[in-house]
Amino acid sequence: MRIRALPTIEAIQRTTVLAGLIVAVVLLVASSPASAAACILGAALMAANMTALSWTVRAVFALARQAGGASGLGLVAAPLKMLLLTGAVYLIIESGRINLAGFIAGTLTQFVAIFIEVGRASFSDKLSAAV
Repeated sequence: MRIRALPTIEAIQRTTVLAGLIVAVVLLVASSPASAAACILGAALMAANMTALSWTVRAVFALARQAGGASGLGLVAAPLKMLLLTGAVYLIIESGRINLAGFIAGTLTQFVAIFIEVGRASFSDKLSAAV
């Protein structure tokens, strides 16, 4: 089976934020306000990561278009973005001011969002083919 319409970055971001809010409400009721706040922070960081990914991809393609092919800056842009994300996560965790379990739950909402959006694209493809 082939998916014709791929999910967009914006759709994944919206679903990440929505899933983060749902998990934060569950954590607020079941655990503590600190875990809910950390969950929202994790989900917001993942939504920002998707924005940075979009900017990075656009920059890489623009650099490749200007250079007529791959360039050194284009080759290091994606790993540099990941290094910055890793550094931000390290600083957040190292500060010791957040609930680690809530933060991890918030960051995992991006994976949930990706699965939801790919499933949505897949099922909408099947439904449109059946009509």
